[in-house]
Amino acid sequence: MVTMLLELVIVIVIAYKWLHDHLVVYLVNFAKGFELAIIIIIVISFLLFNLFLTIRYLRKLPKYYVIEILDTYGNKTAVEGLRLIFATYDAAESYARFYQDIYKDQYKFRVSCIKE
Repeated sequence: MVTMLLELVIVIVIAYKWLHDHLVVYLVNFAKGFELAIIIIIVISFLLFNLFLTIRYLRKLPKYYVIEILDTYGNKTAVEGLRLIFATYDAAESYARFYQDIYKDQYKFRVSCIKE
């Protein structure tokens, strides 16, 4: 019984070594050839995902920013000669601060967006 078990273990060890030497080694060497391709695929997919997120974010941005003018009582009013529609928030905010410096307490200026 012991000899039969020993013979079975020897057969399993020989089969394992043969599979390792003739199959596993070649599969590992074959996979090593694709390391660069795998890295390139991962980098390209990362860049495409970032592009998708950027495009989705840009679609949510409003098309225009408008400066609303409020008088001392809080009513909306219009002052002739002022630029009120802007493409970027930074420009609209800068102009609103500029107009606030010019008109001081007479008017209040705030920026709002138009998503059309």
